[in-house]
Amino acid sequence: MTISPNLATDILIHAARQTVACHEWVDDRLGDHGVCDDLPDETEALAGRTADLRRAVHEFTHYSDRRPVAAVEIIDGHTHVHYTFEAIIEQPGERLLFTSRRPADPDEPDRGHYRVYADDRAATLRVEAYGPLELA
Repeated sequence: MTISPNLATDILIHAARQTVACHEWVDDRLGDHGVCDDLPDETEALAGRTADLRRAVHEFTHYSDRRPVAAVEIIDGHTHVHYTFEAIIEQPGERLLFTSRRPADPDEPDRGHYRVYADDRAATLRVEAYGPLELA
């Protein structure tokens, strides 16, 4: 366990993790549209910088107040939800992050949905899974 030395570092850790996650998302989306192939030098340069950033911030596992920096929940055995807790807690208590469909193959029936909740102060990530709606 490596603890951040102070709140300023906590803020940098949070910002860096959010930046890395955003880069991964944008890179995936651009790759889906072939843009990464059109701009290989630029996308590789950005990937290199975010890789350095990822290595640096993953050294810290806990904020200065000893809360874990991040959590992961696994849904249905294969969907991974990664969440970085806020460094500065502005909203107390648990809040809904998002709702999504439970994964299913195209030829499988609807499996329902799930909801992901986070509580930054308690440093908890919670998933509620629901089956398909029953039609009467």
